[in-house]
Amino acid sequence: MRNSPSTLTRRRLLATAGSGSVLALAGCSAPAIETRRTDSVQFSPDGSDSLAVRNPNGGVTVTSGDGDAVAVEMTVRGYGVDESLLADVTVERSVSDGTLVLEATYPEGASRITTGLDVRMPQSMSLSAAETRTGGIEARGVGGDPTLRAGDGGVTARRVDGYVTLEATNGGVEARDVGGIDGATVENGGVSVDVPAVRGDTEIRTTNGGVEARVGPDVDAAFEVRASNGGVDVGGIELADATKSPSRVAGTLGDGGPSLTISAGNGGVEVRSLDS
Repeated sequence: MRNSPSTLTRRRLLATAGSGSVLALAGCSAPAIETRRTDSVQFSPDGSDSLAVRNPNGGVTVTSGDGDAVAVEMTVRGYGVDESLLADVTVERSVSDGTLVLEATYPEGASRITTGLDVRMPQSMSLSAAETRTGGIEARGVGGDPTLRAGDGGVTARRVDGYVTLEATNGGVEARDVGGIDGATVENGGVSVDVPAVRGDTEIRTTNGGVEARVGPDVDAAFEVRASNGGVDVGGIELADATKSPSRVAGTLGDGGPSLTISAGNGGVEVRSLDS
């Protein structure tokens, strides 16, 4: 069910950049002028206790702050397009199963337009998801068990009071000071994560890139680290029934439990204790 946008406050600034904002687009023989619009919008949660943010083309940053509304700062950029098209880029709201969903929408057929979303949500809400096809994702100082997904861009989670799932196609992923890891997967890019806890079978993997993981001392898991084209380096953690080779280390962490698999296709893997 999609509701009409709910706007508490709104301000708009339309500006055409001067000579300092001339950039050449890939595949174009001549530079294009950047046109920019900034916009501030606030949305009432209307009883929703969690938030999801979707942006087809541009980065997303989510933080928490004071106040009862979800505040969104939009920065819309067009390259070599009519600036009137920028006014047609909006953030729409809907509510699904108690989750407030905010999604950037673009005029039909529009290209060469990107939108950066800086979202600040009330501390009473949790983050369930943030995703983009083109751009990076960053979540800082929020609660919840979010899935953070980027197509072309990196994913970062910092000070997230919950279990995070990180996914990127072309870009690295990073998790620091999180409650736990549900998964971290990358096609092209590196992985650098803290793993203070797991609660089910957990995969940390990159196809092309290296992995650095710091595992908490209280993790109980069936542990395996492997690299197809690269070495593995595991140190500072206690493994029972360990088997080791240059490309694979396996054993039992703590009392055992769900699987914790850390792997790299083309790259090395380094695992250390989170306490070290």
